Amino acid sequence: MVAINTTAKTPAKSNRAKKSAAKIVQSTEQKLVQMLADTPVQIFPYSRLSRTDLNTRIIPHTDQEVEEMADSIEAMGILQNLIGAELPDGTIGIVGGEGRRRGTGILVLRGVLDAETPFVPVKVLPVEMAVAASMIENGRRKNMHPAEQIIGFRTLEQEGKTASQIGALMGYHPRHVQRCLKLANLAPSLLDALARGNISLEQCEVLTLADTHERQEQVWKEAVEKWRDPSEQTLRKMVTDDKMAISHPMFAYVGEETYTAAGGTLTADLFSDKDSTFADAAMVKSLLAGKLTVLAARLQQEQGWGWSEFRMTELSGSGEDREQYRFAMPEPLLTEEEQQRINELEDAIEGCAAYDDEYELQQQIDDIHCEATYREATPEFRAAHGIWVSWDGDSFKVQPGIRRLTDEDRAAEEQVRQERENNVIRHTTPDIPADAYPATLVKAMSAERTLAVQAELAGRPDVSVALLTWTLCLGLFERSYGKRSEPLKASVSSNQYHLASLAPSGEEGKALTALNAQKKAIQATLPENWHLDFTWLLSWSAEQVNTLLGFCAAHGIDGLQERLYNHTAVSSLDGLEAALDFDLRKWWQPDAESYFGKLKIAQIGKAYEEAGLSARAGEVVKLKRRDAAKAAEQDLNAQGWLPDWMVRPAPAVQADETTETHTDHAA
Repeated sequence: MVAINTTAKTPAKSNRAKKSAAKIVQSTEQKLVQMLADTPVQIFPYSRLSRTDLNTRIIPHTDQEVEEMADSIEAMGILQNLIGAELPDGTIGIVGGEGRRRGTGILVLRGVLDAETPFVPVKVLPVEMAVAASMIENGRRKNMHPAEQIIGFRTLEQEGKTASQIGALMGYHPRHVQRCLKLANLAPSLLDALARGNISLEQCEVLTLADTHERQEQVWKEAVEKWRDPSEQTLRKMVTDDKMAISHPMFAYVGEETYTAAGGTLTADLFSDKDSTFADAAMVKSLLAGKLTVLAARLQQEQGWGWSEFRMTELSGSGEDREQYRFAMPEPLLTEEEQQRINELEDAIEGCAAYDDEYELQQQIDDIHCEATYREATPEFRAAHGIWVSWDGDSFKVQPGIRRLTDEDRAAEEQVRQERENNVIRHTTPDIPADAYPATLVKAMSAERTLAVQAELAGRPDVSVALLTWTLCLGLFERSYGKRSEPLKASVSSNQYHLASLAPSGEEGKALTALNAQKKAIQATLPENWHLDFTWLLSWSAEQVNTLLGFCAAHGIDGLQERLYNHTAVSSLDGLEAALDFDLRKWWQPDAESYFGKLKIAQIGKAYEEAGLSARAGEVVKLKRRDAAKAAEQDLNAQGWLPDWMVRPAPAVQADETTETHTDHAA
């Protein structure tokens, strides 16, 4: 069934409402039960009984169920009387017990019973009580399908009962009855689909927002074809794509009174928690256009503009709008008082703590500028220009001082444009001979040429080293010229600034200072226009070339260790440090601020033990961490200690040396 939407604020109140509704239903049932008890049973022949739409059971018993019911009646008789109402044609329409009536009909067809022989017990109620009795009787015997309750309420409404009367009769809140009656206005095909289980009650509730049966069926058909079992949210979006919530700024500006006076109708969503109400979007936009057109004409007359125009979108300074219009509003000339007031407001904005206060002050500044701008628009100017009125999403927007372009205006602008272009110095790329040949041929021949040069260069290590050195220099030393075509696709980019931003020593570190000094010295030895080609390196000695190449290569070293999934990558510098016989102590020593101060007390103690200062470690770990860090800087640097994870592992001992050592120890 359709759920009753309560407005209870607390669970206790909600429970009281539910208990109250349950009491009403129970009271209604008790009255009908008492009426049925007081109504005498009459015996009718099968020929006198008929099917009626007053029966709210619209999902019929299956043929098998009816056959089984006929067998039961033949064996034991009709154990429970039927409920009916006398119809205008003289027959007794069965509103409770249609399955038993059909079972009796099968016995008549079998020849077991005679259609004219009184056999069927029926209690006959007034027609006005028949539907209510049918709903309660069927609901007690078997839970009613929502479609059956919907049809039942619609039948009661057709009898002239209001939602409140139906609610009082059946024991339901009027809101629940209103929802059922809303569903009863669905297209018959959708109600049939609901009864057959091909559409959910929630989907039907959404489809009630469509105004006509045709629209309901159209939306459902399109939704099923696209999504098979569309969600309520999807259906709602499809149903309301031609509607507009009355909370929308457009509708609020038009006004409900104007909308209804124009013949517009409102569609209430009875099934929404917020009780949403929708209007026809096309009508709202049409009324908005009319209202803003009138507004534009009124502003034109009141302010003295030469013309006015309304469009939903604002005037743009580009595209098609630029081909027809120009913004020509004069610049504002502020008085001393206005400028002083603006300065005061800007100072006040600087001290604002709340956005609303800042917005209000800025609005005052905008108002001063607007007033000064309009003041410069003389009556003659306004008569020659117009205003543009548009909708900006929340309210109307006015763009004043618009000039419509004439043919003379376009010709004058074109002349100015041509004069400007004639004064521009143009730089063009000169054609090369290869441009005269097909691009595919040029590409193929250039590939052939490249292979030949590679083969030749491979046998000239002196030129190869010179070319590599020159190419790497292009990426490291400053150049004040455009990019050249470089035959060797090799590069090295310095990461010194990034490393300096991470390293504790920063830009003042010993290593970076040495690199900068070496760079300055090398750059002073480069010849003038060294970047134009590399052949000057061929006249350098091998030692000079190697020095320059080594300096460039050093800048490409990257030994950063990242941590991923709680695992730190192994350093890539171990092998290189071994080749250099590198000693980190030459360049860096740990200090209290950048290293020891970031360790735990236990880690500082472990460092003392690694340095062979176990006795001192016991004293240091009892200090505060800041004091322990200072002590470690002094004590451990005196020992030349470095963290084990910052130095390369010791070389592995050869097997014969190991054996010899073990022998010596054994001896």
